[in-house]
Formats: sequence, structure tokens, C-alpha cells
Amino acid sequence: MLLAQNIKKLVIAMATFSLLSGCAALTSQTLDLHPELNVTRQLDKNTRIVVQPEDIRLNKTIGFRETGKTPPPQILLQDSKLLLQHTIEHALEDMGIRRFFAGEFTLGLKLVELNYKATKQGLKQVVDVDIRIDVDLSKANKRYTGSYKTNKQQTFLGTPSEEENEKIITELVTENMNLIVNDPKLLDFIQFN
Repeated sequence: MLLAQNIKKLVIAMATFSLLSGCAALTSQTLDLHPELNVTRQLDKNTRIVVQPEDIRLNKTIGFRETGKTPPPQILLQDSKLLLQHTIEHALEDMGIRRFFAGEFTLGLKLVELNYKATKQGLKQVVDVDIRIDVDLSKANKRYTGSYKTNKQQTFLGTPSEEENEKIITELVTENMNLIVNDPKLLDFIQFN
């Protein structure tokens, strides 16, 4: 009798856990990304550069998880400006720069697009992600501008987990920002102006 009661409690507990974890896996998701960039060049450590990030996306929602629920759970970015600023400053530190204040260079970063689109194909989901960051680097009356776009596609069996979503979006952001910090024209502008 005691064994039957314990089994019943265990079954109820497991069913409750399954329901709760299933719901948790299908909720909205807020991403806190920490991309690590790879730099290939060193710059003068006495360079002064102020990084000014902006998020000019009209819609702050990156996209929606394809769960079959209405409304679909959305995917958001926790702090886009902090993401841009810290990631670029860390990369510049790896290049030797330590002085992040005004007086010489101003590096404007604009997050123009960051999109996530999941499409069901039978039991699979195809996820397309893309990003665009515009850069405006200036010193006195000289200026360098660039636009950096990256996209990725990945197929998942079923709805991607939060970890899988975070991984593909982190990879996208990392690839895109690596283009910026390794752009030879941008680095030449800093080095030779």
C-alpha cells in the first residue's frame, strides 16, 4: 500500500514537472549575449576612442518562437546598447587601446536590423537570422562609414530550445561584429589618422 502511494506521488510529481518544464520551454525569451571577438591587429595604446551605440530598430522584437501558440512567444535582446559597447570596447582592448573617452575618435555603432524567423517544415523548423550594424567612425573632419550584414540559417528537429536560440543568435552577432573589428579599412583609418 505504501509503495503504491509513493508511486502515485512520483507519477503526479513527474507529470507536474513535465507540464511546467514544457510551458517554460515555450515562453518568451530575453537574450543576454556575450560575444567574444577575435582580433588580428594591434593599434596604438594611446589612441582615444569613444564608442557610441544606438539601437535604431523600429521593432525591438527580434522574432517569434514557432510553438503553435497564439500569440507566439517573442524573442528580445536584454540591452542592445550595452552589448554593442562592451563587445567593441573589449575587442579594442585586445588590440591595445585602453582609453575610451572623447577627444580623438568617435565610433558610432547603429544596430539597424536583428531578425529571427522560424518556419515549420513537417517536424522540422528552419530558422533564419540576420543582422545589420552600421558604423560611423570620425576624427575631426575625417570620416569612415561602413555597413555590415550577416545572415545564417539552421534546421532544428522541433522547436529550438532557448539554448539553441541563444547559440545561433550569439554566433550571428559574433560573426557580424568580427567583420567590424577586422575591417582593414576601418583599422587603417584609426591607425593612420
